[in-house]
Amino acid sequence: MYAWVYCWRSTIGDFFAIAVPRLLTSMEDSSELVQRVHQWESNVLGSQQGLNDIVDIIGVAKGDEVEPAFVAINSLARIFSALWSKGLLKRTKGDGKQQEGTAKAQVSDWLRDNYNSFAELLKGMLRHEEPPMQVTALKLLLQLLGKEGESLCKASGGYEFPNASYLSIVELVLDNKSASDHLLRVLVDSYLNSYDDLRLYFYRNVAKLASPDYDPFKKQRKQASRGGVHVEEASVFVRNTFAVLSSIRASPTPDRADITSLWVSLPSELGQSEPAVLSPAAHRKAFSEAWLAFMRQPLTAEIYKQILLTMHKRIIPYMVDPKSLMDFLSSSYDAGGPVSLLALNGLFTLIDEYNLNYPQFYEKLYALFDRNLFHVKYRARFFRLLEVFLGSTHLPAYLVAAFIKRVTRLALSAPPSGVVVAIPVVYNLLKAHPSCMVLIHRMPGYDEETGEEKISKDIDPFIADERDPAKCCAIQSSLWEMETLQNHYYPNIATLGKVFNEPFHKPKFLLEDFLDHTYATFFESDTSRKPKKAPALAVQPPTSLLRPGDAISDFLSF
Repeated sequence: MYAWVYCWRSTIGDFFAIAVPRLLTSMEDSSELVQRVHQWESNVLGSQQGLNDIVDIIGVAKGDEVEPAFVAINSLARIFSALWSKGLLKRTKGDGKQQEGTAKAQVSDWLRDNYNSFAELLKGMLRHEEPPMQVTALKLLLQLLGKEGESLCKASGGYEFPNASYLSIVELVLDNKSASDHLLRVLVDSYLNSYDDLRLYFYRNVAKLASPDYDPFKKQRKQASRGGVHVEEASVFVRNTFAVLSSIRASPTPDRADITSLWVSLPSELGQSEPAVLSPAAHRKAFSEAWLAFMRQPLTAEIYKQILLTMHKRIIPYMVDPKSLMDFLSSSYDAGGPVSLLALNGLFTLIDEYNLNYPQFYEKLYALFDRNLFHVKYRARFFRLLEVFLGSTHLPAYLVAAFIKRVTRLALSAPPSGVVVAIPVVYNLLKAHPSCMVLIHRMPGYDEETGEEKISKDIDPFIADERDPAKCCAIQSSLWEMETLQNHYYPNIATLGKVFNEPFHKPKFLLEDFLDHTYATFFESDTSRKPKKAPALAVQPPTSLLRPGDAISDFLSF
């Protein structure tokens, strides 16, 4: 045993005798390499004779040592920012053949090659799996982009935005399957929401990237038409683009005075023509083109719904021509199910505010009423809109009667949370359209003129399966379903349904009070209610195991 312990101690001792000096040597080498990088940076920034040290710094940045590589990358960002400010990276003007052999042109081309090599290194960091690496690369790339823009403005004498470099950055972020939520959030919060020029050219680049014939020599980003069919899984580009577009809170402004924050600063003299970045119309146009191009991409059902949820507030008010969304909203409205319910708001906004002529709107709205209506997630949103759609007093009585009858018929098989919405909806519609009051006064099975009983196979003339509200004969029917709901198994619903037995002197129901009820809210309401008096119990406390007179008591008495 002692021999084993001695051998173990000897092995550990040998390990530390070898590993510790190597570790210390490695730390010393890293520290020395960092100092060299700082010295090379000083040489480069000090005079042009030290420009050759850029190659050494790039070599360290591409090396395996983490700390020296990180220091070298930040050092290169400072170096190239300074070179852009000095104008050493810009292309030399003049005849190319005459300038090709000059020393200045050769130095400029050599610096551009090294700059492009560094830019590719940063773009490779954007593809890294670690979010901090991605964010660092994005910040450095955009920092260099700003310096490049300032250099272009000085050279041209007007405003120039380096969109070619910006396009490559945007494409790399949106097409990056490793793009983290943190990277996209930094892009939106720190840049797109803060700087008008970055946001303008981002919209333009999204429209270009989403174009079917973009980049014909590389990627052939061609997508088939949606045709109303949702894809199961969104592409990387669609997923990342929607995450960014939907997070941008800064909307296109109609006032030029609000365009004040620019990543690439305006030169002192703008020249003869005003740059597009200062035009509110250019911002609205770029916004419109970006969203329209994105909506042509194959979308998942979830992204489709998210777009429709915010369409009327976040997209339509800022479009150059809101009617250009008619095809998207019409195909959504015809899709059926929850998608149709969500498309209602945007479609009605176009009809009400932009005079869109949409034929058969109420016919298609009537077709949305099926037994799934009271079970869908967006039920509350739908009934809010229904009150708006049917609120006009110019609607014919037969049309309103069809919706009233349809709602009450579906309420017979709806859950309590749906029935508690249907009753106030019907009550409010009858208050708004007195011509439909005949539905609650008519007795089914009786002739209205003679009062004699009619014997027919189908007493209720309402045709439940008819999809056209003009042909369903609802105005000739009655609301016998409400009498059925007055005997509902849930007492609160039965009590609520009896409002139709009273004169219609009460004000309209506030629909918001009934839209968010569920089984959980019903249970909580009933269990938290204190009874007015204790319930009567007929159970007598037992005084013995067997009561006198029980059959088993007589059997055991022997």
